Amino acid sequence: MLHHKLVAEIIGSDLLCSHEFDMSCDTCRMRILCLPAALDPRHLTALEGIIEHRRTLKVGEDLYQQNQEFKALHAILRGSIKTYTTHADGWVRITGCHLAGEIFGFSGIGESHYRSTARALEDTLVCEIPFAELEDLCRKIPDLQSRLFHLMSQRMVEDHELAAQFMHKRPARKRIAAFLLGLSTRAARRGESTTELHLPMSRTDIGNYLGITLETVCREMARLEKQGVINLQKRELTILDLPRLRAPICPQKD
Repeated sequence: MLHHKLVAEIIGSDLLCSHEFDMSCDTCRMRILCLPAALDPRHLTALEGIIEHRRTLKVGEDLYQQNQEFKALHAILRGSIKTYTTHADGWVRITGCHLAGEIFGFSGIGESHYRSTARALEDTLVCEIPFAELEDLCRKIPDLQSRLFHLMSQRMVEDHELAAQFMHKRPARKRIAAFLLGLSTRAARRGESTTELHLPMSRTDIGNYLGITLETVCREMARLEKQGVINLQKRELTILDLPRLRAPICPQKD
């Protein structure tokens, strides 16, 4: 077990507490969102036995890189991660934004390598779940396999919904609204406020993720503020009117 002083040196901030390295799946506040959900104590112990370690990442640090050999899935305990692909011509596309309580890395299962780079958006703590051991355990514990399939399906649905916005060339304001509503929904899963949110990504990254320019992101955010739908202070977002944000197109009052 890591000594508290060593933990503090590794983390370099007060964001991640040393007790988080000592906690078990049974006491983790993200348990309900992760693989342990619905497992009985005996099976929970078996799952805990294959989790190799918890790893801290400082903001901007890579968890893994594109084309690196796929070995594990990762679950976020604190913080957030963006995934992105770098193409041959140098073009970078953000493919995912992963928050506390979420598991990611599924795209590597069928490829034997990670298809993207995963980088910490803030100081982040993750659990590493070796996939070979997890796959073997799933054969022995049907409930664990069902839970894994559920999480994979949830990820696929969310990715499909984002891709649909590109395919149908939805207006920028709809993309922005969908992104903010997605953050609200994910906060609800964690049992947190659905209206007091933290933007995990910069406006530049949000634009890249949604396929729109930085200028458009800023313009549409300002429009939503002017309409009284949101209030934004740097990266701290308050949704003032959820029904209007959910509307197909927020009414313009310009």
